[in-house]
Amino acid sequence: MADDVSNAIDFDDIKQSVEKSLGRTPEGWSGLTTKLFTEVKEYCDQKRATYPFVVQIKEKLGKLRIYHRCDDRHIQSMITATIARANRTCERCSNAAETQLLDGWYTTLCCWCAHDVASKRHPKRKRLFGVRKKPVRDQMTCGVCGYYGQIDRTDDRNRCPACVKKDW
Repeated sequence: MADDVSNAIDFDDIKQSVEKSLGRTPEGWSGLTTKLFTEVKEYCDQKRATYPFVVQIKEKLGKLRIYHRCDDRHIQSMITATIARANRTCERCSNAAETQLLDGWYTTLCCWCAHDVASKRHPKRKRLFGVRKKPVRDQMTCGVCGYYGQIDRTDDRNRCPACVKKDW
């Protein structure tokens, strides 16, 4: 039964394989992952090694997951480095990002993409992220929308760049 699983990456059409798993975000995670497997393919071709078997590529709890079967330490380190980078960047555009709680779902989006997604779901609501039971005291959480990770340091009201631009 385990042998019935097919490789999630078609090394003849890497971009299409990645977009099938992660969606079409050429500047975001699918772009990073496509670049990773293109480099893995070049490495394997150079070493005349077999391509790694990729079981699954997905987002889970706001983090990129790549499940694979590969014994080559260099390929393992390439995959690990890409996952680490992706988990600090926006899924859609690769800007710096932190994992957010949005409508009960964990997602890793920059403040711009997060505001775009949240405002489409809740056009009249300002408090978009997380659950606010008491005033925010840390220096990285927007005092208006609750986005964690990017604060406009020129703003005296401790707001994220998207809230500053919207004049919230």
